[in-house]
Amino acid sequence: MKVKEIMSTNVIKADPNTKIKDAAKIMLYNNIRRLVVGDGIVTIRDLVYNWQNPDMPVEEISSKDLIFVNPEDDLKEACKVVTAKGVGSLLVGDGTNIQGIITERDLIRYCKVNINGNVGDIMDISPIIASPDSTLDEIIEVMKQKFKRHAVIIKDNLPGGILSVRDIARPLASGRNMKNLQAKDFMTIEVYRVTPDSTIETARFLMAEKNIGLLPVVDSRSLLGSVSEREILAVLSI
Repeated sequence: MKVKEIMSTNVIKADPNTKIKDAAKIMLYNNIRRLVVGDGIVTIRDLVYNWQNPDMPVEEISSKDLIFVNPEDDLKEACKVVTAKGVGSLLVGDGTNIQGIITERDLIRYCKVNINGNVGDIMDISPIIASPDSTLDEIIEVMKQKFKRHAVIIKDNLPGGILSVRDIARPLASGRNMKNLQAKDFMTIEVYRVTPDSTIETARFLMAEKNIGLLPVVDSRSLLGSVSEREILAVLSI
């Protein structure tokens, strides 16, 4: 399958002077995680990491390193580029003209894992964990340090929720102070899980089916780790 067959041609752009909090509103309204800003791109993670400056123009935090793939490239090549560059999306075009965009979520949805392997082989053994009473600013700080988008909220030694940068973008869009807000009020409480013995393809399929970016890895008693789109894409690029 080629990039052009699954890319989105609806590439949403924002004025470089758009405020961070307003960019969050645009992303939430359009159910997207990135905006093209002039000759750069800004992600929902960028917005959340800079929550303390909600009125800052997004141009000041946008990445100028636009990475393109050709619409005729196959999806495995796109997986390789996403993994090698450590990005969550690729623009589709000739390096100047944008024809579309393809995201890691698209690749997870349309690519299948064709090698044997279990989640335990690729899982992250040190995911971000927090309590339901942790404040959002505390969690964001750890996300920034580890350059991650999700935190697993622990209750009775097991995952009781997932807090993503998208969840945090909701109060950001309304201008609320993260220091006064707790994870339990914004986390997603419907948690899908896998075990170390689950196949990697099972994890990929579950992510695609439920439209989620991270799965906690558990046994009957505790959290053992997590697997994200990033780990799955690394396998898909092989």
